[in-house]
Amino acid sequence: MSRLLLFDIDGTLLDTGGAGGASLLDAVEEVLGVSREKLPPLDLAGATDGGVVRRLFGQTGHELNEALVRRYLDCYLQRLHTRLHDDAFPGRVLPGVHDLLPLLVGLDRVDVGLLTGNVRDGANLKLQRFQLQSYFIDGAFGDDAEDRNLLGPVAMQRVQSVTGRSYTVDEVIVIGDTPKDIACAHAIGARCLAVGTGHFSAEALTTHQPWQCLENLSDTLQVRDLLLS
Repeated sequence: MSRLLLFDIDGTLLDTGGAGGASLLDAVEEVLGVSREKLPPLDLAGATDGGVVRRLFGQTGHELNEALVRRYLDCYLQRLHTRLHDDAFPGRVLPGVHDLLPLLVGLDRVDVGLLTGNVRDGANLKLQRFQLQSYFIDGAFGDDAEDRNLLGPVAMQRVQSVTGRSYTVDEVIVIGDTPKDIACAHAIGARCLAVGTGHFSAEALTTHQPWQCLENLSDTLQVRDLLLS
């Protein structure tokens, strides 16, 4: 039996200290010409970047013109890179991640991928900032679909194309920190290991019926055993 583990990024693997949201608003001001103070607070928990861009364009009165969206995302990525590498950057890798990932990728017939709302280039910038990118085979990203519930099959197919192994949904586990991660797993009939390391506590996440729920990933052996069960 193979096992495919699909990790969310923000709030699950790492915390950028608000760099992602701030960079999205930097691009609103620089490309769309609207002050961030005129916008409602961003709701990024479990969102896809594609969905966030659609909302921001609507709030600022702009059509989703392909060229303008590209300019917006290019600016966002430039500002994200700058913020991630600022001397005062407050971000961190979340508890247990540094120990867990190398343990998982060393296991036989366990494949590790991504299922994230970040656009691919944004995901790479965040993972590279913490030297985590090498642990992941491939995955699905926020520029693949605006609806997070459509990303599971994309991630499965991409990893399959690299490994040559096929995975049933019984062999797939999504690891994430929001109700939308749980719903994304449910959408394909997979299990979700929810972790209370983002904006939602473990207690709050349990009401959305994940397969398992932990406060964090710090007990490496416990998490490994759960993911292999």
